[in-house]
Amino acid sequence: MFFSLKTSNKMEACRLANAHTRRLDALWKAHREGNKTAVDPHVALATLEVAGMSPGDAVRYPDHPAISDFVDRLIGQHEAHEPPPRITPQDKLTLDILYGAPVPKLLSDARDKHFELGKGPKGRVAKAQFERAWNLLMDITGDIPLDHLRREHGNEFVRRLVDDQGVGAETVKKYLAQVRPLISTGLLEFEINKPHPFEKLVIPNRDEGPRKPRDTYEIEELIAIQVACREKDDERRWLIAMLSDTMTRLAELLATRKEDVKLTVAVPHVLIRPNKVRRVKNPQSVRIVPLVGAALWAAQRAMQTEGEFLFPSLVKNVQQEDFSSGAASAALNKWLKENKLARKGQTLHGFRHTMRDRLRNVEAPRELVEQIGGWKRAGIGEQYGKGHSLELMQRYMLKTVLPLPGEGSAGQASAA
Repeated sequence: MFFSLKTSNKMEACRLANAHTRRLDALWKAHREGNKTAVDPHVALATLEVAGMSPGDAVRYPDHPAISDFVDRLIGQHEAHEPPPRITPQDKLTLDILYGAPVPKLLSDARDKHFELGKGPKGRVAKAQFERAWNLLMDITGDIPLDHLRREHGNEFVRRLVDDQGVGAETVKKYLAQVRPLISTGLLEFEINKPHPFEKLVIPNRDEGPRKPRDTYEIEELIAIQVACREKDDERRWLIAMLSDTMTRLAELLATRKEDVKLTVAVPHVLIRPNKVRRVKNPQSVRIVPLVGAALWAAQRAMQTEGEFLFPSLVKNVQQEDFSSGAASAALNKWLKENKLARKGQTLHGFRHTMRDRLRNVEAPRELVEQIGGWKRAGIGEQYGKGHSLELMQRYMLKTVLPLPGEGSAGQASAA
């Protein structure tokens, strides 16, 4: 079958050709499988397309003989006194569209629109997480019209994760966070007026929190870790030392560029911002963090390496699409455990929460703590203005610096 796509734009032609291909593939699949109950708008559109017709043609050309012939072929002829033949749901949808009914939007249409608007997952890891959640949804519902999605589907989604896969409440929330936004996009963009069926689903044991609690560190434990990092004095230990005194996330520091580390200024600091290797978690994550104590020592050591990155051996030929801190996290956590520097439940991320406690203990203002850590500030008022000055942040962070054996003072660490 040959026909014009009626466009000279190559990108638009590719999009239209792909849409036609999807419809025809759906039609041939329906013929092969012979499903009499499933309804697929792609099949309906392809059926009309093969017959040389378009949606609404029966309204535009009510007396055209081709319309009557098509309807007779689809449902069969019958005399006026005879009951009409039973029609399949799929053929009924085809006729409805022929007579001007709107074409139902499928879950896959919602997904495509979500991606088209730039709301899809970014990066290899996020894409893999999305695919797992999407495949589970398709296994439960199939590619049904979006307005056929029900709350029972959402409850089944949760049940399969909990009962069949044995995952915890936190993992269930992560799966829902992958599919819920694209459903929202579909309902909004396709102007479907119905409640969101995946909102406020009941997750068993939701209030129990993560299965693996992230314990904080005692001051004596932090001192032991920082001493061990100075003794080992290599790239991986510099990264651990910086994490221990900055309240940053591993993924934020791991791919830091040297141009974002400022050591020859009045307040040494590191700028956390996106670069060609890694993104940031949210807009609040873009921030400036003063370097004090072990973090300042580690940054000074790391700046002596070759290349543009602070930790070059840990970021080798990595593109943003493939960046993940998983391997580094596993290796560094393993070192802490093997050297008895971390107890069960303590991980690298525990440094972040420990620093929050350390700043509380020196009576740092809550807004200042949230600014350093890159958390969303609670009140509307705190969201205006530039926030606390770098000098004030440094003043409070200096109060948290730990006295290491042989240094005598808990003041600003110097290059050793």
